[in-house]
Amino acid sequence: MKLRKLLRRVGSTATAALLVSAGLATVTPQLALADSVTSNQAMRIVQQYQGDWTSPPTIIAGGKGTDAPLLGNGDVGVVIGGSINNQTYYIGKNDFFSASSHAIRPLGRIVLAVPGMAGASYHMVQNIAQAQVQGTYVLGGSTLNTTSWVSASDNLHFTSMTLSGSASQSATFTVQDGFGGTPTTSVTNGVLNADVVADTVGSNNPQARMASKVIGGTSTTSGNQISLTLQPGVTYTFVSAIISNIDTPNYQSYATDVVGNLNQSWVDSINSDHRSSWQTYWSRSYVEIADKAIEKSWYGSLYQLRCVSRAGKYAPGLWGNWITGTMAWKGDYHTNYNFEAPFYAALSTNHIDQMASYDQPVLDWMSAGQALAAQNGFQGVLYPVGLSPNGTSADRGLYKQKSDAANLASDMIMRFKYTRDANYAATVYPFLKQVGLFWQNYLTLDSSGTYNITNDSPLENLPYPQTNSIVSLGLVHLLFQGLTDISITLNQDASLRTTWQNIDTHLAPLPTMTQNGQTVFRLTSEGASWDNNGNDVNIQAVYPGSEVGLNSSPSALQTARNTVGQLTKAWHGGNAPATFYAAAARVGYDPSTILANLHTEATTYSYKNLAVHHDGGGIENINVVTSGLNEMLLQSFQQDVKVFANWPANSSAKFGDLLAYNNFLISSSISNNSVEYVRAVSQSGRTLTLTNPWPGQSVQVYRNGANAGTVSGTTLTLTTSTNETLHFAPAGTSLATINMKLGQSL
Repeated sequence: MKLRKLLRRVGSTATAALLVSAGLATVTPQLALADSVTSNQAMRIVQQYQGDWTSPPTIIAGGKGTDAPLLGNGDVGVVIGGSINNQTYYIGKNDFFSASSHAIRPLGRIVLAVPGMAGASYHMVQNIAQAQVQGTYVLGGSTLNTTSWVSASDNLHFTSMTLSGSASQSATFTVQDGFGGTPTTSVTNGVLNADVVADTVGSNNPQARMASKVIGGTSTTSGNQISLTLQPGVTYTFVSAIISNIDTPNYQSYATDVVGNLNQSWVDSINSDHRSSWQTYWSRSYVEIADKAIEKSWYGSLYQLRCVSRAGKYAPGLWGNWITGTMAWKGDYHTNYNFEAPFYAALSTNHIDQMASYDQPVLDWMSAGQALAAQNGFQGVLYPVGLSPNGTSADRGLYKQKSDAANLASDMIMRFKYTRDANYAATVYPFLKQVGLFWQNYLTLDSSGTYNITNDSPLENLPYPQTNSIVSLGLVHLLFQGLTDISITLNQDASLRTTWQNIDTHLAPLPTMTQNGQTVFRLTSEGASWDNNGNDVNIQAVYPGSEVGLNSSPSALQTARNTVGQLTKAWHGGNAPATFYAAAARVGYDPSTILANLHTEATTYSYKNLAVHHDGGGIENINVVTSGLNEMLLQSFQQDVKVFANWPANSSAKFGDLLAYNNFLISSSISNNSVEYVRAVSQSGRTLTLTNPWPGQSVQVYRNGANAGTVSGTTLTLTTSTNETLHFAPAGTSLATINMKLGQSL
């Protein structure tokens, strides 16, 4: 928004019109802001947490995750490596995929060198509350302070520098392509333009311009380098616009015009908007628990979520937008859980906006999915393991799996169940119907009236026969339940509902077996049986499949708990944690054990940049602590709201505005083993079903601040109106007392 005003002010009419048409600087539409209580609590807590380095990071260009400081705005990502005499800003962008290999490519590098500070002490802080990285470098009597950030809503990267001491220092900024080579450069009115392309092989490869200059003092440009002399007490700001031809066809002139017209006043104004945007983001929900390592990881994971995903931009691949070289698995959209997992974290944390980029690559592949299904003799759609943007595929392999499209559907169905957003449902319903059409015709019906899944591997490339894969059973249940629900909401396809409901009712049971004397879920009814090698497929019918929970039969719950207990390598395995912790919480596995292992995830398996890391993938691990902890604090997937559904005794906790199914924002607190209150904000006016947090007691109810009397029972069912706020507490509790407790820290 600031850039639109800037361009109008300087009279660049053509560029201003371009800005509006391209939507480059429009602020992402936000849902209703969280209330001030949640906002104050969230900001109080998140400001406590940061990444901290006293030596340069060491894991940067290995093709996977990094231990370096991270920045991002949901499109452009920045990884900061090296010491101050050779500090490299690795620039990635979600749309920078090769048109030939369909692999994501690094966009560029910016190298800051202050050779006179070689050997300086090193201290970097990743400030997640304000989304900036601050550096401090001390050598002799000189101190250099830097602050780097990527504008929350514009593709602008900034690094400010202030030198103190008596001596000046020479500094250079060298702009490189993504692999450290020299790009094509030009200079326009003092702006250094560096043009890069995602690949030299093939046509229609993404192209981008990094347009850069230094604000403050005097600088010179030669080739791909900007040189200046840092004087003590003066602040210098390096700025680079990173714009691709996918952002706008006129990306070159746009990038150059924006940077050319920037001055320090506008930089300060953009920074104010940037901080405000991040405050709005943090204000949507909060958690507060006794284990501060887990709490820190929860906020750190949400920082990454905002950094990698943004409405109107390409979806992030396996490694987000932190692309430092040639990335493993081409950095694609891996469909057999990796692509789906980070977006699950947006659901219960009340960050639905961050899901906006998820659907497009899935929908773009629908015609290809229909063709692939037809080639294999099927109806509907069949999806491979590796999608990439614009209807392309980085890996068309099926790996003997039929479940990838159903896996992709899980985020869409859960988003609808959380939000009840009919407009959203209408956009994904055609895809969901095609997935349903595949399964309607692929399932086999036996003589007992049971629908079975044949030749479908629960893990990649297991030899057939593989019958009734447990992950597919869970996902197919979720699919047909979602299709039925959405068709009712949209008032479409009433004639298909009977078929969908019949399949859901008569799908083969989840297979079981005996493992170490306990009944556990089996991978298939025929074929593979058990995998405890860092995967959690045996329990994925619980999460994301949503087939077993605290309302399920005692035998199903016990089998699920046994399965969690026997999957000893899943707690910290390469592929399991993104879904395993939420599954364990959903079935009521020992909460102290879950928290102990989450603590290990948040410490032993986390980098200093607060990223949980495992060999199986990258940003999928955003979901480890977020959904794992949230499912302990709040459950709603079985249509009733349970606060502190699986929480250990003698442990206080609070949370605010977590999202529950049917679009309720839920806040609650537990102290001395007793729930203090529940607040529910009804965003869609649906019926609220609440498991009574005070068993055997009457419950005081307040509606929009007015006393509504008491209710009682094991389950409390209340009609609500849109935007109505309900407060619950033990009978006789005043609203003033509830509000006081809402505003207190843990």
